[in-house]
Amino acid sequence: MGTPPQPYPAQPTHGAPGVYGGPASHGMAGGLGAPGPYGAPYAYAPMPPMTMPGSVRAAQVVIWVMAGLTMLIVLVWGFGSSAEAAGRLFATNTMGWALFFMAFTYHRAGSGVRTTSVVLASVQIVFSLGGLANGTGGGGLPLIGAISVAVLLNQGGARNWFNRPRGNVLPYGH
Repeated sequence: MGTPPQPYPAQPTHGAPGVYGGPASHGMAGGLGAPGPYGAPYAYAPMPPMTMPGSVRAAQVVIWVMAGLTMLIVLVWGFGSSAEAAGRLFATNTMGWALFFMAFTYHRAGSGVRTTSVVLASVQIVFSLGGLANGTGGGGLPLIGAISVAVLLNQGGARNWFNRPRGNVLPYGH
């Protein structure tokens, strides 16, 4: 008679190859990523970033500076020409005003705010191009700002920031 069937496969000893062919690390059988109690390797969730990435901070600053400069231009334009012209210029930057208020929530917001901001910046690009085509002054400044915001918020660091786990929510729903 042979040996009785083993309920578990033999575990490698210290120095024996680990799960992925390399030596077992730290004297643990199987090394990191060793099979768990149900045969699946243990998964380590990546640590969420603790500080806002530079691209998100830059997008905030661009939004706030653009809103301030646009308001200054609207006021100067209104005093220099007419209230109607200033109103058209103000309306050309409608999405920029929405972005201005949304930028205050970037430190705690989720991916929906990033998506909405990118959509608003894209619509602002269209409005600014329309303002330039109609000869409504100031369309170039919001255009540059909106393009910058759309590019900055589509970078990987920005996506990771807005998709990070928050509060007491456990990753993967466990």
